[in-house]
Amino acid sequence: MNIKFIDELILDIYIKRELIDNIDFNNKTDLEKYLKKLFKILKNKYNIVIEGFYDITVYIDKYYGVVIHMEKDDVEYYDYFKNQVDMRIITIDTDFLYLVDDIPQNLLNKVDVIIIDKNIYLKIKEKLSKVEMMKLLEISKVVVL
Repeated sequence: MNIKFIDELILDIYIKRELIDNIDFNNKTDLEKYLKKLFKILKNKYNIVIEGFYDITVYIDKYYGVVIHMEKDDVEYYDYFKNQVDMRIITIDTDFLYLVDDIPQNLLNKVDVIIIDKNIYLKIKEKLSKVEMMKLLEISKVVVL
């Protein structure tokens, strides 16, 4: 799991497929149960307290896993949400792109190369081995469409 703070009200949580294989993110009940567990992990392991109202968008990629984008609503009546979480959740199935400086030659038959504004992106078109995926993640930045 990788956590990226955009600002004090917005954060993105990157979760790799192997950590969430048994969860159906398109099933509302499964998703809500997982988010409750995730909030406990964030609090206990990372000292990140999630309380209040959040707009949550879950981007699902069949090869990478998920990116959970959370935007906290800056509500005036903050005490109302003390120790509570209320959420509006949207799930989006999408394909992530991987921003790279160089194209890894060993992956050419498993990815599409996309060039946008002189930037090189890779789009996975067939499942990568764990080693290939780890190497791709080491040399790239995940971009959610």
